[in-house]
Amino acid sequence: MRVVTADGGILETLGALDDPTRLRVFCALRERERCVRDLTECERLGQSLVSHHLHRLMRAGLVRARRDRAYTLYSVDPAGLRSAAVALDSLLDPSTLVAEARPGGNSGCCA
Repeated sequence: MRVVTADGGILETLGALDDPTRLRVFCALRERERCVRDLTECERLGQSLVSHHLHRLMRAGLVRARRDRAYTLYSVDPAGLRSAAVALDSLLDPSTLVAEARPGGNSGCCA
C-alpha cells in the first residue's frame, strides 16, 4: 500500500480523481468489485482506456487488484481511502492554520 503524503501523494490522489472518466470508473468501483470487461460495458469505454484509468487509480493507492481464476478484479482500497482522507483532512482542516495564515494574521506584510 502506498501512503498518501503531503510531498506529492496528495497531488497524486487529486490527480487521479481530476479526470471525469476516471472519476466515473472510481465511482463504479465504489458500487462493487469489477473486472475490466464489466467496466468497459457499464462505462461504454474501450478496454485500453479503462486499463489506463485503473492503472492511474492504483498508482494513487485508491484501487487494488486481485486475481480470480482467469480474471483480474478491481476494487476500492479501503486503506488507500483512509490514507487519502487523513492527508486531505490535515491539509484542509482550518483549525490547523497558524495565526499568521488566518485573515488579518500578518499585519507586518506590505506595511
